[in-house]
Amino acid sequence: MAITRRALVRGLGAGILGAGALTGCGRGRGAGPTQPPPTAQALEEPDTPLAIGQIGATYGRMAAFEEAISVSLEEARIDVNARWDGLFGHEVTLLDRHVMQEPGEDLTGVIEELAGAGATCLITSIDEESLIAAMPAIVEAGLAVIDVFTSGMSVRAAEVQTANLLMRLAPDDRILAAQYSQIALGTDSADGGTPGTVAFLSEDTAQGRSLLQELELYLNPRSGRIVSEQFYPVGDLGDIGARVKAVLKEPPALLVLNGGQESAPFLSALYAATLDEDGRPTIQIPARLSPAATVDYSQLPVAEELLPECLTSATGYQPGGEITDEHEAMMLNRSSDFLRTGFAYSQQGYDAFTMACLAAQHALSVTGTALAAAVPAILTGSEACTDYETCRRVMRTALETQDRATVAYEGRMGKLELGPLSDARIGELREYSWSAAHALEGGAATSFEAAG
Repeated sequence: MAITRRALVRGLGAGILGAGALTGCGRGRGAGPTQPPPTAQALEEPDTPLAIGQIGATYGRMAAFEEAISVSLEEARIDVNARWDGLFGHEVTLLDRHVMQEPGEDLTGVIEELAGAGATCLITSIDEESLIAAMPAIVEAGLAVIDVFTSGMSVRAAEVQTANLLMRLAPDDRILAAQYSQIALGTDSADGGTPGTVAFLSEDTAQGRSLLQELELYLNPRSGRIVSEQFYPVGDLGDIGARVKAVLKEPPALLVLNGGQESAPFLSALYAATLDEDGRPTIQIPARLSPAATVDYSQLPVAEELLPECLTSATGYQPGGEITDEHEAMMLNRSSDFLRTGFAYSQQGYDAFTMACLAAQHALSVTGTALAAAVPAILTGSEACTDYETCRRVMRTALETQDRATVAYEGRMGKLELGPLSDARIGELREYSWSAAHALEGGAATSFEAAG
């Protein structure tokens, strides 16, 4: 349903013409023909609705976050349209969500259908391989892409042509590898393995391979090293005992577990293998867990199989700033299940939709290229704001006087800036720990900034 537009340009053309006529009257005989003054193109909102497509997935490491991302996008749409009167006098359309059921699906037809329905922006939460495979169709359709999920550097390989249309909101593997490596390099050998040594255990995915490569690139010049690397099929660790032995062959300063909830049984087995005859651990190996493994295990059936205190040396993370009361209430109003499953990536979903709308307001355009160019700009402008209406009001108020104003949107994720490749350069992530009974604790936000 269309929403009444506000008139933003008031008599600019008439004023210019009037000034020109008065100048002409003041000339004497023989002064020659008058030249009309140059006219600037009026700044005004286009009478064009914005349509946004969305693609998610229910397999692999994305499955745990699909519902939260989908709900957050829908809630952002409701806020922009019902609470804050849409954009350019129209409701912003969120097209039906396409959900991938298995890896390898060809998304070409889906993207063509979204573009045919008027989409100029696409919000994705799919794996690296699928995003790379979809980029040719995305570029052909001219869609700006805001990806809320991927971190793998394979997406930024030279052979992946994105035409500057792709933006990513989560910290990439270079940022994660630098953080993990600094922890390993800063450990005390009296408590665990040799400082700078890392054991790496990951699902066999493009993202897992990317993270290992970035760890090596950071550690090797600094006298660190990977002491063991193991890959396994998604969700299936196989022989846990054998994998524990591989890690303990040369105990590391840090264990990086880049998988899902299978991480907890592995840590329980690892902990058991370090206990002496009195039940005390002979070595402490700190572990870093991925977002898919950062859950409250005390509420899951697997808790009965876990040894007490087996997770107390582990730290998990989720991208984004602290969960605000407003965001938590929004999500729980849709489903109390989020108390159990958590809110990971829901902030990114909400902000991705909002950022697309603010980018259109900044650019006064809904084309994909204009949106892609404007998204980084609305994060670093002069006027700080934390919601769609406040940010939009700043820009529209300036527009009423034929001026431009820039905003620095700091939304549900907290502070965010994009770097030269339009990946997250500055941002926040939450860190979690576990109690002796495997309950998830913490959630305080820490900042990150990409090197260089």
